[in-house]
Amino acid sequence: MKKILCLLSSTLLLASACTSIRIGPKGEGEYVVAESLVPYNENDIRQTKKDGELAAQKAAVEKVAGVFISSATTVEQAQLVEEKITSKTAGFIRKSHVQKAYRKGDDWYTKIKAMVLVKDIGDIIKQSESNAFAKKTTLLVTSRETVGENVSLSQDCKQAVYRVLKNQPYNLVNGDNLSQNNIENPNSTIDKARSEGARFVIIADVEANPLAALPGAASPFKSYRARAKVNTYATNNYAVVAEGSQQQSGLDPLDNIAAQKAISAACEAAAKQLVDPINDAINSAKIYNVTIKNIKTIERLKQVQDILRTLREIEDFNLVRYANSSAQFEVSANIATPEELTAKIVRKYNIYFTVLNMTPSSVVLSFN
Repeated sequence: MKKILCLLSSTLLLASACTSIRIGPKGEGEYVVAESLVPYNENDIRQTKKDGELAAQKAAVEKVAGVFISSATTVEQAQLVEEKITSKTAGFIRKSHVQKAYRKGDDWYTKIKAMVLVKDIGDIIKQSESNAFAKKTTLLVTSRETVGENVSLSQDCKQAVYRVLKNQPYNLVNGDNLSQNNIENPNSTIDKARSEGARFVIIADVEANPLAALPGAASPFKSYRARAKVNTYATNNYAVVAEGSQQQSGLDPLDNIAAQKAISAACEAAAKQLVDPINDAINSAKIYNVTIKNIKTIERLKQVQDILRTLREIEDFNLVRYANSSAQFEVSANIATPEELTAKIVRKYNIYFTVLNMTPSSVVLSFN
């Protein structure tokens, strides 16, 4: 009788566990903790709980996808990630269970622990990057544009810069409209660009003023002269890597169109002077293969990425592969040797890393 009761008890426990654990597709996975808040519907609590769990699963998948997306990811690639990964969450959850779930004001809070198919997600994102025409370096484009005494918000200079650079291997991101303080001291603008994943920031300053008509000359046209200065800064060390300046005129019966023509022409001519120096700066960095072992969790992987992001000598990095708690990065750095790169990492974060191996182009560390 005791034996029967024990078997019955075990069966009930297994059945109970199966109600809280969701089993999905097979694959190489890793546990991720994620949370969600969804509107609480007192008329359908069962659906509310289901919505909360699905939202938390999507958050878990997005957390994993986030570590593979580099600053070189284009808008088209981001859309592909949305279509193939985040919109199909169930296909990337091996299993999950709810750790906490309760009403929180007008919302329903859910916390789950899910095994996410990390390798599958990484493979899709890396494939999208390899299919791209070229790896694109992110540039944030900002400007201050004035016509006479008035600030212009039409962004004619930015549009001119885009036209010149759009066929280069750059991912151009629209930045802020700047003030005079930003022009005089661009450091805060550069820091913001770096925090948004940009390797370089373009700061354009252009001013257009009306030209006085010649005495005795009658003309229906208005004439404006624009002076543009366009600088490109490296976000890792604030250095000016490219400079362009130009003056151009614009002619039109309407004042605003004449000013627009002058600004566009001046900024376009100045932007053309940036291309070669920017490409030289991109190619000047040395490439290192950095492997970090013993990472164990996605949260620790994100911590490693934050560490690489804070080192100013590192211009860019890309997570090439993550499997078996080992991450392989491609690191672009203004550092001459692997010993110097390792020293900078370990000196600043010695409590985190142990050096395992070095070659002329690679570094292997263990995350403690």
